[in-house]
Amino acid sequence: MIPSFLMRAVLAGILTGFVTSLIGVPVVLRRMAFFGSGIAHVSFAGIGLALFFGFDPFLISLILAMGTAIVLGYLARKGVHEDVGMGILFSLSMAIGIIFISLRGKYTGDILAYLFGDILAVTENDLKILLGVSIIVLLFTVLFGERLVYMTLDEEFSKVMGIPIVPIYFLYLLILATVVVVSIKVLGIILVSAMLVIPVATTMVLFRNYKKMFTISPLFSIGSVFLGLTLSYYFDIPSGASIVAILGGVFFTTLIVRGIKNG
Repeated sequence: MIPSFLMRAVLAGILTGFVTSLIGVPVVLRRMAFFGSGIAHVSFAGIGLALFFGFDPFLISLILAMGTAIVLGYLARKGVHEDVGMGILFSLSMAIGIIFISLRGKYTGDILAYLFGDILAVTENDLKILLGVSIIVLLFTVLFGERLVYMTLDEEFSKVMGIPIVPIYFLYLLILATVVVVSIKVLGIILVSAMLVIPVATTMVLFRNYKKMFTISPLFSIGSVFLGLTLSYYFDIPSGASIVAILGGVFFTTLIVRGIKNG
């Protein structure tokens, strides 16, 4: 009989791997890897504020992450690249989070869970939130994923084709911020950006077809989740770090094998 906490961990890992890999395709194509990581770090400021004032950390982090995504998206439309704007807020957000956590009196185990993830502590409510976000991401990908790729590759052509660039872009940023925040419980702030980037980057090594990035990337993520959780359970090592380490190993192995095959 599989323990209930382990079953919840597996389901949470599958859903997290699924949503991060899908939403991560435009992240990689648009070279927004630092943006995803930055949103996670901005969330830390929200966690610090929430813990200090006694609010719900998830809600405050989500509001702050969405607000930041909209502001940076606006700046990007004005010519300031997303990563440049995020670079300005990256360290500031961590500093604010640390200040308010320290004012609270002490660092707690909860803070470590937010930083490094604690997939084994996922609750049924967390699963419901992940499932809801997964449905939203899937619908967005089906409806707008191809258009978003076209926008990334050639925005002027997309305008000519009548694609509503601005609404799709800002909707994507809001969904990206949501995915990052809900994934923090599983992987932690430090590791969440890896799940956005590595599965897609691994798929790009093998295929140059963007449609395959949407279909193959989740398979890399989910496979790494299963193997990472297995290693974590039997060897008593951090689950989030195990998952990301396996993803990294798969990426470099694929890169080496591809290089040998082409060389």
